[in-house]
Amino acid sequence: MNHLTGVGDVLNAASSSTPVPSNIDSTWVLITSFSALLTILGFAFISSGAVRYKSVQSAVITVLLGAVITILFFWLSGYGFAFGDDKGNKFIGLSRFAGAGYGVDASRDDYTNLIFQSVGAIIVSSLFGLGTLERSRFFSVSVCLAVISGFLYPTALHWVQPTGWLSKFGFIDFAGSSYIHFFGGVTALVVSIFLKERRDQAGNVHPGIFPHHSPINIGYGSIILSVATLIFINGANQEGKTDKYEQGLIAVNTLIAATFSALTSFVAQYLKTQKTSLIAIARGSVAGIVAISAIANDVRIWESALTGTLAGLVYIVLILVIKRSHVDDPAYTLATHLGPGLLGTLLVGVLTLSNGFVTGHGFKQFGLQLVGVLAFLGWGLLIALFVIPLKGTGVFKINPFQESKGIDTSYAEGEAIQFIDEQPEPTLLSSTPKKGIFQ
Repeated sequence: MNHLTGVGDVLNAASSSTPVPSNIDSTWVLITSFSALLTILGFAFISSGAVRYKSVQSAVITVLLGAVITILFFWLSGYGFAFGDDKGNKFIGLSRFAGAGYGVDASRDDYTNLIFQSVGAIIVSSLFGLGTLERSRFFSVSVCLAVISGFLYPTALHWVQPTGWLSKFGFIDFAGSSYIHFFGGVTALVVSIFLKERRDQAGNVHPGIFPHHSPINIGYGSIILSVATLIFINGANQEGKTDKYEQGLIAVNTLIAATFSALTSFVAQYLKTQKTSLIAIARGSVAGIVAISAIANDVRIWESALTGTLAGLVYIVLILVIKRSHVDDPAYTLATHLGPGLLGTLLVGVLTLSNGFVTGHGFKQFGLQLVGVLAFLGWGLLIALFVIPLKGTGVFKINPFQESKGIDTSYAEGEAIQFIDEQPEPTLLSSTPKKGIFQ
């Protein structure tokens, strides 16, 4: 089942292979939606800890500005593209733009659904924003986020609605391993590749990843993000208290997956370095929740434990790969969201009670999930059509001098963190005044 698509479009639900809840528990959905908005705070903490101290303020601005832009454009056009009547094209919705045509009945509540689905859009936009940290201008990031939240993500979201082509095809994802986390991770990968690696204080391209200036902030943020995403997944069961069995099962499966993933990544990191790692256990918990998102309503508890263990291993492996590549991923977005999102999507065809080959249902569903992965991969790569011209015209990336000195000094109101014994730079940034976002 795919309860996340429940309040989107009931007009064609009867002909869909994906059931629509007969009774929406709007109170439950609103409570989980508002609670899940804490993802913004989680991403803000993570971004502030992942960058160098001279870019903390700009990192938090990237997350908060992204959330504001996402809500605006998802309301203006995104919700319509995702949940509007597609008039049979199965690709994109064509109604309910800017609140027009919203309705409420026993099985549909567009107002409540807008709040809930905005959380998923914010997660996707935040992942893209994390891929731009310390190297980009707010204007260009905002343009890309408007495209993602107003068109690209909503279109992908429509594909998994009851009338969408992927849903009709047989693709299953309960709460967004693919179209939220994997898709968002792909956009982050694209922008990270084009922005290249950050520069050090001397202006040289830095190989690998800079040390995080505040692991404790990453830890706090990951805890908040884990709790908020757990709540979001539970809100995907929009029948709420009328379906108490699934309500409880989803909560337990999500918690167990997060626990085993955090433990696996923590132990694996310790065995490799002989040191304990706050980031490993904190980000590892998020990886487990990302992976279980697709299957939380349709696996046994031991299978959620296995999912979490695999997610923890995927996280550690991708960290090693990223550190040895030319992809600069300050917040470990790819290891925490893209990889585990891919894992969870494919496990639908492996572990689920209804469709997994482990439970005797053959390999057909696994093949259908592969098709979905390729579709979201290709659609996510389209963000490059906007990143390339912005970067090519010099609009996207800040100049090397400003990059080496820090965005907080050049584009924000100064550094958010000041050290008592901090030594002034030999050449002050103020000697090279900023002329504007296009220069």
